Amino acid sequence: MTLPKKMIVRDMTVNEISTVDVPAVKGATAVILKSASVAIRKNAAEIAAGEAAPLYKAAEYADAMMVRAGEIALEKGCTPGKALLDHSGTDPVLIELACAERSAEVAFRKARTDAVYEASDQWS
Repeated sequence: MTLPKKMIVRDMTVNEISTVDVPAVKGATAVILKSASVAIRKNAAEIAAGEAAPLYKAAEYADAMMVRAGEIALEKGCTPGKALLDHSGTDPVLIELACAERSAEVAFRKARTDAVYEASDQWS
């Protein structure tokens, strides 16, 4: 009997991530952790304490919030969405990440409004 050939994915684009309570494939995990989550959380804690500016995009903080909601969901035996709704005001990590997400959104909007656009000879 020959074993199936294993494939290594070196470059991949993910358009959507969905989680389920019971994965269809035995042994599959429903939560994907970002490798940079520790740095995102550290920066979020610094932002919440007023000690730093956002280092990441708002979407990255939102992704980290969903990862944390997935962790809580595993502990509590519920869906990540329910965990996010039930614990967004009580879990200190979720509170810090939400603060960081909002700060990143505000910083992005400020950068856009403060931008100086030079006139172009082609379009003037």
